[in-house]
Amino acid sequence: MEVIKTDDGSFTFFSEKFKEPYHSLTAGAFKEAIEKFCKPCKISEKAKRGSVNLFDVCFGLGYNTTAFLETAFSSNTKVKIFIVGFEIDISVIEKSLRVSWSKYERWKNIIRTALKNKKFDNGFLTLNYFSPQIKLKIYIGEGREVIKRIYRKYERFADAIFHDPFSPRVNPELWTLDFFKKLRNIIKEDGVFATYSAASPIRKALWMSGFGVKEGVAIGRKSKSTIASPSFKTEKKLLEKFLTSINSTPYRDPNLKDHPSLIKSRREGCIWLQKKLHPVASIY
Repeated sequence: MEVIKTDDGSFTFFSEKFKEPYHSLTAGAFKEAIEKFCKPCKISEKAKRGSVNLFDVCFGLGYNTTAFLETAFSSNTKVKIFIVGFEIDISVIEKSLRVSWSKYERWKNIIRTALKNKKFDNGFLTLNYFSPQIKLKIYIGEGREVIKRIYRKYERFADAIFHDPFSPRVNPELWTLDFFKKLRNIIKEDGVFATYSAASPIRKALWMSGFGVKEGVAIGRKSKSTIASPSFKTEKKLLEKFLTSINSTPYRDPNLKDHPSLIKSRREGCIWLQKKLHPVASIY
C-alpha cells in the first residue's frame, strides 16, 4: 500500500482497489479531519455538555476519530466519548500505526489496544476499547451489511456522523438514498452529519432521507463540503437545484446489496428517462 505525504505534513495511503487516496492531498489528512468534520459538527461545543457520540463511516486510518478525540478532550478533559464505526479492511488500521501521526501520536495507544481486544457483535468482528471516559467499537465488514445489522441498535445514537467513504464515482454504494435513510435513523435530532462531497446527487439524497442540508467549507478544493441535520432547514439555493435539476437525481440501492456498476447505471437510466419525458428546456 503506497504511503503519500499530504500538504499538512501528515501521511495517507493510496487505495489500489479504488484508485484514490484515503484523504485529500491538498487539504492534508488531519487538517481535513478537523476542518471538514470536527468543526462543522461542533464537536468542541458538544464536548462541553459532558458527553458526545460519534458514528464514523469508513474508519480508514483512524484520523477522523483521532481528530474527534483531540478536539473533544481539548474542549473538556472530563468529557465522556462513545465512538462507533466500521471499516472493511482491518489492514489499513494496522498499517496506519506504522506512519507518523505527528502531534496526535498519543492516541495510537487506543487503536493498538482496540486491535488486541477483538470480539464478535451482530456477526461481525469488532475492535474494542473501553475506559472510564472512552468507548470505541469498530465493526470490520462491508458498510451496507454492517449498517443493516446495527442501525436499530444505535437508533438516535450519534451527535455527529463523519461520512468519509471513497468518492461516489468509485464507491456509490455508500452514497445512496437508501444508505442515508439508515444513517438518519442513527443520528440524533440535533446531530450533525458532515462529508467532503459537494455533489448534488448526494445532497439531494440526504434531503430526501430527512436531513436539512447546507453547504459546508472549502478546504483544499474549490467546492464546499456538505453538512446536514434533522434540525436544519435546507438552504434555498440547494432546494431549488434539487427540484429543478435532473442531474441531482440520487443513487439508489433499495436492498443495500447491489453491485456498484448497477447502482451507477440505474441512476444514469433514471436521468435518461427523465430527459425523454421532460425535455431540459421545460425544466429550466
